Amino acid sequence: MKTDETNPAHWFLFAAERLRAADALFGAAGASSSVVELLQESIERYLKGYLIAHGWPLQKIHNLAVLLDHAVRFDDRFDPFSDLCEELTSQFWNQHYPGADFSDVGADYEHLRRQAGELVAFILASIPPSGEAKQP
Repeated sequence: MKTDETNPAHWFLFAAERLRAADALFGAAGASSSVVELLQESIERYLKGYLIAHGWPLQKIHNLAVLLDHAVRFDDRFDPFSDLCEELTSQFWNQHYPGADFSDVGADYEHLRRQAGELVAFILASIPPSGEAKQP
């Protein structure tokens, strides 16, 4: 299958795969930097899928807070997820490159995962069933 970066359904496909992988790894080994990275990448793709469905031109960024700010412009009901996006982005960067303190990375994973689940449910409920892009 050839994917298309302008198709929200393809973003959601990759997002769901990473979320399943995060859940499986957490179930097998508990919280870890890899689990946090998978969760961050999943939420990044869900947000990008939502944004693309609303006509947003793809920006190759990894900061969930910035992506959420774009989503809030379409729907201010995203605003309560700002703490999740800031914390997950912070933990993602702390574990991504050597040099940061990552002793607390993943310590609140179960809390982050619950919030992420709420955000994913909100995103999926906000997109037409076909996942096709709306006209801006």
